[in-house]
Amino acid sequence: MNRIIQDETAFLRAPIIDTSAELEITDIKNISAVAAKLKKLYGDITVVADGARVAISALKSAKTIAVAAQTDFDKKRYNAADAMRVIARLTLDEGGCPWDKAQTHESIRINMIEEAYEAVDAIDKRDVENMREEFGDVFLQSILQSDIARRAGEFDFDDVCDELCKKLIGRHTFIFGADSATNPDEALTLWEKAKGVEKHYDTVKNQLERLPDNFPSLLLCQKTHKKLKKAGAPQTAAADLQSAIAARDYTRIIAACAALLSDDGKDAEVELNTLVKRKIAEL
Repeated sequence: MNRIIQDETAFLRAPIIDTSAELEITDIKNISAVAAKLKKLYGDITVVADGARVAISALKSAKTIAVAAQTDFDKKRYNAADAMRVIARLTLDEGGCPWDKAQTHESIRINMIEEAYEAVDAIDKRDVENMREEFGDVFLQSILQSDIARRAGEFDFDDVCDELCKKLIGRHTFIFGADSATNPDEALTLWEKAKGVEKHYDTVKNQLERLPDNFPSLLLCQKTHKKLKKAGAPQTAAADLQSAIAARDYTRIIAACAALLSDDGKDAEVELNTLVKRKIAEL
């Protein structure tokens, strides 16, 4: 049986604890903080504090606390480690879920898009309860796609996390390196600089050519405008709009409006969506 032994500091700082392993916490000084995290991890279960069995909610003092390993699929609370464990169980060759095992990267591609839209909808509505559910569904798509890749011998979720962490560390040169950023704009500039070095971007055109083919058109339009503007390209959106109106070129009108909205710090997709909803509400 796996056993995790941590002092109080390590326990409180750990972002993820595998509750399927035994846990021992030593050198406890802040019992309220330890008890609060234990309850978040396990629910109000019984633990052993200084040799005596006690419910987490009843913890008053202790130097050492031991927690028994929890049954994999019968816990009061689950975390990210459990999510990976559940997916691995669902895709077992023997006894796994027939539907989950049959999926491919392509067959559930649309699910990634749908879940992302549902998550954004929850954000826009400030629906905190639904946000929690939808963020979980987006996470599910990542771990399910990673599991498909694992079974195909392509990569696994550890590889995904490895690449993500290397990206975050490598691009935050003002946190993990020698650079300095005192405001969000400086931080973003340094991020983009590090990204350019990482991706071997030589020109703005090279950056634009690497934008995803399936970006929504308004998003693609605004991304392109921002990158060209940042590179010092002439800003002609206002003139383009007048010219497009005169020529009744509605595609150019849309592009020019998206660029002008970007200059005002607005998301064209959000603004258009808001307008449509307002018109519907007025009916």
